[in-house]
Amino acid sequence: MEIIAKVSKGSKMDQIYLPKNRFGLNPGSYVLVKETIPRDEGRLIFHNVKKIEKIKIIIIKELFNALNKYNFDNIIVTGSFLDNGFNFNDIDIILIRDQNINISKIKDELKEMGIESHLILIDNQSLLKGISTDPLFQTMLSNYISKKRFIYNIKPEIKYKLLDLHLLKSELLVGNFDILTENQKLDLLRNLVSIYLFITEKQIVTKEEVCKKIRGMFDEDIFDKLKSNALNKKEFIKRYKLIYGKTFKMILRGIRNESK
Repeated sequence: MEIIAKVSKGSKMDQIYLPKNRFGLNPGSYVLVKETIPRDEGRLIFHNVKKIEKIKIIIIKELFNALNKYNFDNIIVTGSFLDNGFNFNDIDIILIRDQNINISKIKDELKEMGIESHLILIDNQSLLKGISTDPLFQTMLSNYISKKRFIYNIKPEIKYKLLDLHLLKSELLVGNFDILTENQKLDLLRNLVSIYLFITEKQIVTKEEVCKKIRGMFDEDIFDKLKSNALNKKEFIKRYKLIYGKTFKMILRGIRNESK
């Protein structure tokens, strides 16, 4: 006979309560207690992830199992780890929880498991605000695998002063082109184009839309050329500066209108 029951916390010893009306498992019987995972607990939630390697699924499940004890409201894996292939440095993990926690300890724990991670600890309210106002955050959450279903219906809110701060990050690409890695260049490029799209389209931005826009603005083979270091630097910087200038002017115009 099998009965599924929860472990309850006691004052001196933890305990498992069994219903009185049962067949078998009489008082004095010897029983084997083992942990089981409810059906829904082991299920992953996929959002816009069409294809992913089996080994990555195994890693994500191990990761979620390791983080279960921290009682996060949700755990979301996103970023380049979900792209085809193994061209990633670490795993981007969003930890949703209203109370603060030492994520350095969690990062070290995951590292001992062989998982290099980039952790973002955020509460539910800040998460929703980030999706509403930060285009880079929007692209992060356009593709993900999570522990629990994550549904949001948010109207975009353009805050030009905040976008001005985000844009400053992308200014680094021009002056540091030769010393930046491929992934760093790509991050700064995506940041710029996601801000441009957010302002012009005035809607939530997805990673696919940003990639499509980058190809249209630069070259169909832009991502391959970035990987193989085959970019025409002079031509790329020229176009990049042009897009940056347009985006900056739109932000300045928006800041002026906000202050009226």
